[in-house]
This record gives sequence, structure tokens and C-alpha cells, in this order.
Amino acid sequence: MRFRFPVVIIDEDFRSENASGLGIRALADAIEKEGIEVLGVTNYGDLTSFAQQQARASAFVLSIDDEELAGSAEDAQAALQKLRGFVEEVRFRNAEIPIFLPGETRTARHIPNDILRELNGFIHMLEDTPEFLARYILREARTYLDSLVPPFFRALTHYAADGSYSWHCPGHSGGVAFLKSPIGQMFHQFFGENLLRADVCNAVDELGQLLDHTGPVAASERNAARIFNCDHLFFVTNGTSSSNKMVWHANVASGDIVVVDRNCHKSILHAIIMCGAIPIFLTPTRNHYGIIGPIPMDEFRPENIARKIAAHPFAKHAKGGPRILTITQSTYDGILYNVDMIKELLGDTVDTLHFDEAWLPHATFHDF
Repeated sequence: MRFRFPVVIIDEDFRSENASGLGIRALADAIEKEGIEVLGVTNYGDLTSFAQQQARASAFVLSIDDEELAGSAEDAQAALQKLRGFVEEVRFRNAEIPIFLPGETRTARHIPNDILRELNGFIHMLEDTPEFLARYILREARTYLDSLVPPFFRALTHYAADGSYSWHCPGHSGGVAFLKSPIGQMFHQFFGENLLRADVCNAVDELGQLLDHTGPVAASERNAARIFNCDHLFFVTNGTSSSNKMVWHANVASGDIVVVDRNCHKSILHAIIMCGAIPIFLTPTRNHYGIIGPIPMDEFRPENIARKIAAHPFAKHAKGGPRILTITQSTYDGILYNVDMIKELLGDTVDTLHFDEAWLPHATFHDF
């Protein structure tokens, strides 16, 4: 499948009939002959708004007037500041998208190093043919776009584009079943061919397996583990509720003592029942707005947890200390806990720490 990511050219002469305008339009024509759309504009406009175009562009070609650079210090500084501002706005949002600067050979001498290091290439418009420059730009653009696609999505788009018949579940057979009735036609037209052809069973070998972690599924799990900076990561189709139960079934046996946030999700309560565990609850605060949490620090102190275990009628004959401690991180209201502080406070008194991050999947990307 071909996605629409145009090359964006910003040149004040893009629509002019001078030599510069003819040259940049020849480059644009050469790019479009290679099958890639070109979006040409004559000025940066609002830098912040225009830099947001990076989300749907495959590359930027930014021009700077050689006459301004060779003119007065004020003109040169103004031109460079405009260029620097745009490059900074783009790089703030996207560190990888290719940025090219066309000009004459002497143009590069006037560009400061802080701008040059953010560029992917310098285009000598008068020394190379438009066709060669187009291929040069598109090589970098395609490399960039190819780097964006994660493993499973790549395999799924290839599978949907291959025209493979669907003989397994789901029963709509790639959307064909919807074409047999008027309302089905409406449904098909609303969601579209791609979605329905890509709605396939987990038995498609080309896409890998969730249960034995093979193929594109395994490659995607490894990629996600890299992104989330963890040792292992496994995909689950039934949400965090099932994930919580999996964690517990892997760590908790019948009769084990478990320490649980009293404001836990019901899936944790289900896990307590399913595993036959003995719960010791940490009691959170609650204010007059009805917001529950945080749990006071004293609740985490090993001596206080030991006191609760000793007072629990079902835990008196339990062997060993707490098997797992589960905290809701964050709560529905956004209450966060300092994980390192909790780990330090508990020491080695709890075997496994389990933080339910159903409401905080972005935690690993936050400074906190």
C-alpha cells in the first residue's frame, strides 16, 4: 500500500518565472515523475503551524536567498533566524524527517553549524540534474518512511494488499459478506476495504502468533520492549484486566499473602478470588471531593504490613511473607506514586511489585 506523504518545498520563488523558480519547479516535476506528490509553498508563514506539517510529509526542501546571505548583516541574520526557527520547530517534533537545503556552492559557507547539523543534505541546484536530485531526496524520504512502520503493521499492510482470501474467522470473509445486503453495503462503504480485509484471524501464519510469539508478532513485541525500555513485553488482546490476572496467576498460589491497594481495580479482586490468596489491604486517603488516594507512606512500612498480617484471621498460619504487592498507578483521578521510594521502603520484604498502569501507559516516557 502506498501512503500519501508529499515532499514539502518551501521556496519564495516557487511560482516565479526567474531562474531560481524554474530550477525549483524542475526539481518538483522530477520528484512527481518518480510518483511522489510535491507540496510547494512560497513562505514559512506561521512557523509553529507549518512545522506541524511534518506529521504528513516525507521530506522538507527549504530554500534561503543567496542574495540575502551576501547582503547586509541585518538581512543575513534575519534570513538565518527564519531558517533556524523553522528547523528547530520541525526537529522539536520530529528528529528523523529529512531536511534539505538547496543553493549554490557558496551558500553552505554562510550557514551556521547549529543549522547544518540538523540537515540531511545540501542540494547544489546548478551542479546536478533535477532527476538526480529528485532520486537523492526520495532515497532519504523512503528510508525515513520505511523506518516509521513497526513490524506487525508492515506485515498487516502487505497481507491486506496481497489479495489473500479469508477462509477463517471473522465470518465476514474480508468484508465480502457485507456486500450481500443494502445495509451491509453501507457498512462496507463506511469502514472501507482496508479495514475489513485487515480484520483477520490470529491463525494467519504470515502475521505470526500471539500464543507462541512468532513472526511479526514476536518482532513487534521485541520492538515494543525496546520502546518501553523493559526486558520483555507481551501483547494481550483482552486489556489490562486480563494482564493483571496473568501477572497474578504467574506469581501467586493458593494461601499466599498478598498486599493490595484497597482502591484496586475489580480485576485484582477477581485475581484474589481465582488464586485463593489472602489479601492485606493498604488503605488510601479520601478527601471531601471524593478523590481516593494517595496511600499514606506509613501503610507501606514493613512493620505496619507485618502488624496487619498478624491481625488477619486467615493469615495467622500462612507461611512466608507477602508474595506480591499491587498498586494502582495511576488512579482514575491521576494520583501517582514514586516507584523508587516504594521499592526502597519495602526492601526485600515483598517478592514481587506489581503496578497496575491501565491509566498510565505513557509512564515510561515521563520524567517522573
